[in-house]
Amino acid sequence: MMIDIGVIIVLLLALWSITITLEKLAARIIDKQDQQNQLLEEIKELLKSEK
Repeated sequence: MMIDIGVIIVLLLALWSITITLEKLAARIIDKQDQQNQLLEEIKELLKSEK
């Protein structure tokens, strides 16, 4: 019985850790996408002004 509780606790901690890691990764990806969008907007404006 105690081993079962230990396994459950370890699994919960592992899932929690994975969740935190995925959240950080998603935040980084979103930041990079925002940077790319800003660059694309700047390029678009430059192309408009050259016409």
